[in-house]
Amino acid sequence: MKIGAIGSYHKSVNFGRSLHKDEMALAYKAAQDARTLMGAQDGNGVLLLPSERLPKPEESNFKEQLSKFFDAVKKLLGINSVEIAGKTDKTVEGSIETALKENGLKKFVRFTLTDNTDELAKAAEEVAKSADGIRVVADNTDITAQSIKIIEEAFKKVKGEKFDPSMIVYEHGGKAYDWGSSKISGIFDGKVIVGSSHYLNDNDGLWGSTSFFTDRMKAKQGSFIHGLRNAADGSLEAQMGDENQIKAAQRLLETELKLQDDEILNPARFAAAKRADVVLSKHFYKHFDDLFPGVSADVAGFEKAYQEALQSGIGDNYFDSLAKAMKALGLDEKSPEVYESVCRYRNALFASGAKTLEDLAQMSAQEIEATYKDTSNIVLQGIEAKKAALEAAKAEAERKAQEEAKKLKELKEFLKTQENIEAQAPQIRESMKPLDISYFDKFINYVRLHKIQFILAGAAIALAAVGGTMYSYGKEISKKSEDAKPKSDLF
Repeated sequence: MKIGAIGSYHKSVNFGRSLHKDEMALAYKAAQDARTLMGAQDGNGVLLLPSERLPKPEESNFKEQLSKFFDAVKKLLGINSVEIAGKTDKTVEGSIETALKENGLKKFVRFTLTDNTDELAKAAEEVAKSADGIRVVADNTDITAQSIKIIEEAFKKVKGEKFDPSMIVYEHGGKAYDWGSSKISGIFDGKVIVGSSHYLNDNDGLWGSTSFFTDRMKAKQGSFIHGLRNAADGSLEAQMGDENQIKAAQRLLETELKLQDDEILNPARFAAAKRADVVLSKHFYKHFDDLFPGVSADVAGFEKAYQEALQSGIGDNYFDSLAKAMKALGLDEKSPEVYESVCRYRNALFASGAKTLEDLAQMSAQEIEATYKDTSNIVLQGIEAKKAALEAAKAEAERKAQEEAKKLKELKEFLKTQENIEAQAPQIRESMKPLDISYFDKFINYVRLHKIQFILAGAAIALAAVGGTMYSYGKEISKKSEDAKPKSDLF
């Protein structure tokens, strides 16, 4: 593997997990180009940041810490909007607003419906004045076409020409499918609803994937914002619930991402596949705690926690998700330069060896190559790669079989020579000198005495070699064929 510059995307590989602004900007450009090729350049990438994860209000460098963090998540994770979940200290709200604006990030807020239409309109207007977007929390009984219209009109009134309907999203208190496809294609037609790939399952089939919304719920791409929670929570059972759901989700992800991965049920790789599935959607959201699952960290400790999560294989590597999504869409072949650039940033992020994020900025290309051992734990094998491996195995088995067949042919010719010698022995003996006859008789007697055993032993050796090769090949092809073809059941 060679990590080097491609086009104008990056001059060096010192990017890694470093927060060096120039390298971060180049990585961000590569990610933006990938999203443009995917047709999602104007999609929302929203970060849900719990208020308790913010720096301490009394810290003098509060805004600086937050601004540095916002810069990192924007460029490393594709974030363009942030929702601070929970109450914030009034004394730092101005600093939060400033830090968001400095990084060109939009502000989302969580909003709960009220039954009073006048109060609803007024409350929505107040939100529109202080925020760019709104996440409306409403269950099956609360939400109506009228309440949706009131909220939209309030935003239009405040935003004017800057009104963006995709900045209003509707979230069911339970799961989006509880609304039913008729409601989603009815009052939510053209609206943005919130989806999740947390469990990837309900009682009537798979629901948490990108295709669930486009195919089963009949929502157009861009009419839902897709995310997940508990991406790699220690075990598949914690992510999924039970073995049936795990197997069903495996089949779905392999279909969704057009991949075959022999180790997809490794929790970290399973989480990586779910993240890639989310990135296939135009709009996506990430939860702060899922950037490094199982690790308790705040904004101040983001760099260390994120670095350690990446090196342990559970961190959210956005460039890995982009690479998988691009490959699923065939963009690796249509736009190889962008794809290879995304892959190189992905590789640099996964490289180990630096103790801190800043340390990696000092590592050379050779040092990064030396620490980056294997892509198989992050790059999932496609069906094409699986087919290529099978063809290579077949060719190698055929080559070995031909070699053994040649040896068997030589053995048969040798044995035939021995038979000819025995048949012609009388004539040969008559023409020999008396001194040589005794030696010749001993040789002929040896051939006659051991001919049957010699033939059987030689044939058995040759056939065993050929048979063993073909048997091993047959087992390998059978196993890999089973892995490559769609599963007919869950077990």
